[in-house]
Amino acid sequence: MTTAATIQADVLHTFVEKIFVNAGVQPEHAADAANVLLYASRRGVDTHGVRNIQPIYLNLIERGILNLRPNFKIERETPVSARVDGDEGLGLAAGCWGMRLAMAKARQSGIGLVTMHNSYHYGAAGHYPWMALSEDMIGISLTARFYARDRDYGVMPTFGAKSSFSTNPISISFPTLAEPPWLLDMSTSTVPFNRITMMRDAGQSIPLGWGADEDGQPTTDPAQVHYLYPLGGTRELGGHKGYGLAMMVSVLCNVLSGGWDELYGDDPMAFEGYKLKNDGHFFGAIRVDLFRSPDEFKRGMDAMIRSLHDAPKALDHDRIYVAGEIEHETELKRLRDGIPLTPVVVAELRAMAEKYGVPLEL
Repeated sequence: MTTAATIQADVLHTFVEKIFVNAGVQPEHAADAANVLLYASRRGVDTHGVRNIQPIYLNLIERGILNLRPNFKIERETPVSARVDGDEGLGLAAGCWGMRLAMAKARQSGIGLVTMHNSYHYGAAGHYPWMALSEDMIGISLTARFYARDRDYGVMPTFGAKSSFSTNPISISFPTLAEPPWLLDMSTSTVPFNRITMMRDAGQSIPLGWGADEDGQPTTDPAQVHYLYPLGGTRELGGHKGYGLAMMVSVLCNVLSGGWDELYGDDPMAFEGYKLKNDGHFFGAIRVDLFRSPDEFKRGMDAMIRSLHDAPKALDHDRIYVAGEIEHETELKRLRDGIPLTPVVVAELRAMAEKYGVPLEL
């Protein structure tokens, strides 16, 4: 990554929050949005960090698509579950609200499961399970779009030639004692689309097998990518497993939430009357003490992690990592040295600063 400037995490956090407020977002939602985006930028998940403010979130606001005063409405509820309408709100805020609801139910009943429809892009999936770690809970987060008809961009099913899914990520966290928390955050496609656009902006080619052009042919040119392969790639390399995971995520986020709805009988983009309105999410929180003492669990996690660290290494490798470890170490470094920004991101932040009247200190 070519670095044009660095900025301290707390300075960038304040800047991002003020940008959202000045763009019309409610202050509490702007604070949540900044928390999610800075979580990603601090931890080196740059595909889902501040680079997305203008192309995703401000773009939706400026086009009048987002509801800036949403009412996150619970449509069906039990002590351990809820189905929620995101009311076309900012997904970064809707996601935090949904995860807090899942955690509140887990505090009361031991487990909390929340599925949400009619939301928008909620940023890094890992932020929501990360929220649960502070309370010794296992956290779960999924998000998805399913397309009734093929789209120009998306993830192809195995043996398919057009897109049916978004990248439909899965994230889960487990608390630890001395070791960094275990936190998995993975797309069910070979790679997230934001990785493709980052490499395009950097003038880099992509590995063969990540994506296909508009004719469905494999390409190494990120500017030509219209479709991504499911995780694993081809059927011979296990792509059917990524495809299965992508559909599982869509069922939990889109079908279970009521987002995949039978209300679009005359819509040409519907299939048998079904169409998805915006993004769906799924959040879970599980109290470890339902099963055993949290300290015992966390000591066991530490021992499992250290046993992997101690395992024999492959040729030319001197370290084995576990999920979330690289991001944790990146966060420590970036909190000390600042967050690096590419020339494209610097230009976008400067344009935002001028447009929304927020000083930028690089």
